[in-house]
Amino acid sequence: MTQTPEQLRPIPRVEEKARARFFRPWMIPLGLLVAAFMLMYLPRYLTGDPAQSLIPINERFRLHYPLLIGHIATGTIAIVTVCLQVWAWLRERHPRAHRISGRLYIFAGIGPSAVLSLVIVPFGILTGLSAIGSSLWAVLTLGVTAAGYVTARRRQWAQHRKYMLYSFGLATSILTGRLFFTGAWYAVAPLFPDDEMTVLAIAQFAGFWLNWLVNIALVAWWLRRSAKKAVLPG
Repeated sequence: MTQTPEQLRPIPRVEEKARARFFRPWMIPLGLLVAAFMLMYLPRYLTGDPAQSLIPINERFRLHYPLLIGHIATGTIAIVTVCLQVWAWLRERHPRAHRISGRLYIFAGIGPSAVLSLVIVPFGILTGLSAIGSSLWAVLTLGVTAAGYVTARRRQWAQHRKYMLYSFGLATSILTGRLFFTGAWYAVAPLFPDDEMTVLAIAQFAGFWLNWLVNIALVAWWLRRSAKKAVLPG
């Protein structure tokens, strides 16, 4: 099938009217959040000691800890590379680096991390709505990321951008999930001082439902806002 000149066009600048700037203000909180997450949680899993895991290990499932390590390792790759994906300056000035980081994000990061999440959930401590929330996150993440990859292959850049922004929102919910869980725990614990199960259920709902629901709602708001300012290529 012969490609049209429009299809052969390089990745367009959909949003910026001028050249993308190297630095954007939102990069500071995002970078700090990623750095804090890696410094606070990764060292525990570099030891290879299941006792250091923040997530209780199911001793009846021997592969639980190795699969958890794989999930965390690929999730870390996803978090780092997805930040590169939304960096407009890198996308515009170094498109090859953008493409390479995109492939790493999909095939070495968020893809395997979401699949491993689906494998781990039945053997972990999540139950009921929390398990459903985590599983639904994984399915949605795989779906929108696959759509982002397919639309990029077809050079449908506007659709690619939309799907990858949703993938970004779902991927960064790995970060916000811990914040939501911890915040909810300390917020409701004084209300239920003798009912740890209720506190845990509320914290799990915040950490495995609200975290990604809030993120995709923010992405939807951003897309509606930016659509009004979009500059069509041509």
